[in-house]
Amino acid sequence: MTSVSAGNTRGAPAQSWAEPDFAPVLRAAKAGEGMAFERLYRWLAPQVTNFAAARGAEDPEGIANEVFLRVFDLLDRFEGEGTAFRSWIFTIARNQVIDAHRARSRRPQVAGSDIPDLPVEAAESQAMRSLGAQRIGSLLAVLSDDQRDVILLRMIADLSLAQVAVVVDKPITAVKALQRRGLRRLQSEILSEVMTP
Repeated sequence: MTSVSAGNTRGAPAQSWAEPDFAPVLRAAKAGEGMAFERLYRWLAPQVTNFAAARGAEDPEGIANEVFLRVFDLLDRFEGEGTAFRSWIFTIARNQVIDAHRARSRRPQVAGSDIPDLPVEAAESQAMRSLGAQRIGSLLAVLSDDQRDVILLRMIADLSLAQVAVVVDKPITAVKALQRRGLRRLQSEILSEVMTP
């Protein structure tokens, strides 16, 4: 029995999901049971949020919410097991991120627009998280979009090569090549930073 960890969402306890549990939860969600929807969300929302953040989305949590709204609207059409469900979710997530990037590039930049007041966290925590995100972002920026998607789907979403192939709509051999080239590129980038005095 394989177990998939859902991670944490805002301090919620981590959920562990055994693959045999998927079918009854899916049936319950299709029947409209709220607890089943919540279980599906808690299972994958943290990974979808992390994927969207790593792909540079302005609002990763908003992307995750949009993904799950879409999933819940289309849930009656889904047929398959848990691994197919994960592939389906990340196909929707990838498309949402691409759409968000397109919309952002078409949106006019307004100087001096009002910025809403947001809760302020400790400056040290914010700076450390920002540095980590900037570092990851700068490393991922050297990759092509396809390489970045493959590596993020493999590492953050924990999808198999076959699942990634479904999400990015490419043959497995192409996914393997993208992963290999992307990892080599990351390795050379990290090594060049280490070797530079």
